[in-house]
Amino acid sequence: MSAYGVPNPAQPAYLPPPPPATDYVYGHRYAGLLSRFAAALIDLVVLILATAIIAIPFGLLAAALALTPGTFAWAVGWLFGPLVLILFGLWIVYFTYLEGTSGQTLGKRVLGLRVVDLKTGRPPDFSKAFVRTLLRIVDWLPGLYLLGFVVAALTPRKQRLGDLVADTVVVVG
Repeated sequence: MSAYGVPNPAQPAYLPPPPPATDYVYGHRYAGLLSRFAAALIDLVVLILATAIIAIPFGLLAAALALTPGTFAWAVGWLFGPLVLILFGLWIVYFTYLEGTSGQTLGKRVLGLRVVDLKTGRPPDFSKAFVRTLLRIVDWLPGLYLLGFVVAALTPRKQRLGDLVADTVVVVG
């Protein structure tokens, strides 16, 4: 428009800004299913290695007790209860602590992914990270994140069940 209210042909007509992209949140694109699966596999390898480092000494001690006559062979069974609790705690702490502090497990860090709270755009607090971690058990059903993959494939923000309940999303960046 010119100063006199007459349209100026040299200036283009006003165009409203385009609507925001639906696959972005807080300036970050939602993480794809393949990259999330790859990050989960990296985390799985890390946790299996940690599990082996902890479980092998327990197994050797159990074998020594079971094979040595006249010792505490009955104690072998008592070793595995605490071992299972320790390993379960390791998995819970791994995901809850890393996602609750930086939003990234080691697998997510390698692939440039992060978990963010949908309300703040920051890493989730420990309670949300804990909820995500507990529901990871359900997402694994019937095996290898199958339920989590299906749920994430069907939701617009690619959220697995743990993300939906904790109100979080995994993003690139």
